[in-house]
Amino acid sequence: MKARFSGWLLKNLLSLGKDSTYARIRLIRSALLIAIVMIPLVLALIFMDGMMKGITEKYILLQDGHMQIYHRDVLFTDPSAFKQIDQRIISGDYVVSGYGIIYSRDATAEVRIKGVDPSYFNDKRNSQLTFESDPFPQEQGSIASVILGAAIADSLGVGVGDRVAFMVVPDSSSMVVRPVLATVSSIYTSGYHELDSSLVFMNRVSALRYFPKEKNSYTEILVDASASDFLGDIHSKVDEHFNTNDTFATWDEFNATVYQNFITSRQVILLVFIMILLVAGVYVASIAQELVQDSAQAIALYKVLGAGNRQLRWAYFLTVMTVTAVGMVIGVSGGLVVGSQLGFILDWLGRSGIDGLQYYLLDFPVVISWSDILFICLTMFCISSTTVFLSLRRIRKISPLELLQQD
Repeated sequence: MKARFSGWLLKNLLSLGKDSTYARIRLIRSALLIAIVMIPLVLALIFMDGMMKGITEKYILLQDGHMQIYHRDVLFTDPSAFKQIDQRIISGDYVVSGYGIIYSRDATAEVRIKGVDPSYFNDKRNSQLTFESDPFPQEQGSIASVILGAAIADSLGVGVGDRVAFMVVPDSSSMVVRPVLATVSSIYTSGYHELDSSLVFMNRVSALRYFPKEKNSYTEILVDASASDFLGDIHSKVDEHFNTNDTFATWDEFNATVYQNFITSRQVILLVFIMILLVAGVYVASIAQELVQDSAQAIALYKVLGAGNRQLRWAYFLTVMTVTAVGMVIGVSGGLVVGSQLGFILDWLGRSGIDGLQYYLLDFPVVISWSDILFICLTMFCISSTTVFLSLRRIRKISPLELLQQD
């Protein structure tokens, strides 16, 4: 009997019967308001995860690789030959890296100079870059050719074919500052201002004239995305193959500051989401309070007919949480639909020419983190369950005799 009564009451509260237009509209309105809260949260999650993954991928592909092996000589002349050691390796490029100050007649900039071979720009890296011209033309005489980022070229006021000067920053073994004259062979665009404003490419042979390999050379390893958590195992196979004992570092170690900033930012953003969900939970509690207030006389009647406080509280709890769940499903679905079109929106923003957007990465792939979405939904459900349960304690305070006397 109690189960039948609870089912009937739940059906009645959800306004599935006739002559309940106002109550039905009220519940639909409540569900839509919950959905309005969830949609921007889902979009923010997609945007945050996509941007962080996109920035991380650009740093790995263009600046540091997944792993750096500090062997000062060339291990393989063909970067793709590393696949014979482990199929998870995409390439192993011998590079030379150092720092300097580049200047033109109009401005100066601090840059990282990276000496690479033409084979460095494989399909994987080229997918992240756009060149204005051939990045490695035939060098004329002893003057080096450099590839500047679009942001550096704009700040210096130079273009392809112009000449720039470098002041190479000396290492600890030499205190001689070396001036270098170079020709801009090409200008690249990576889509991320931070890289475009700090990273300069140079032919490896030319770079070795300015940066000694004993201090500045290493082999940069790229691996499949699925193997990024097994870099130690991959290094062991490379080490065993060459019978060396070289030190190495992974991308999260030599980019520790960037990596840690991402983690901290992510934690702060999730904390902000939880605060928003707390406010949303208060709103869900107000739905329960409104429902109880409007049904006060009916609750009194149910008590006269023998319904207990627990039975009533459970029925009203299921009603409010059903509305909350429907609103969450609508909100998450709406957020995913809009988020799937985020690439087109970001592309339009990138072409809008808004100055402030140049510091953000806007060409990242859409990433849907189901674990984060599940975390947000579960957090919303738990917070709402707690606030609704506390709000429904008011059912115990409704006196059947007092309300019946008012009739």
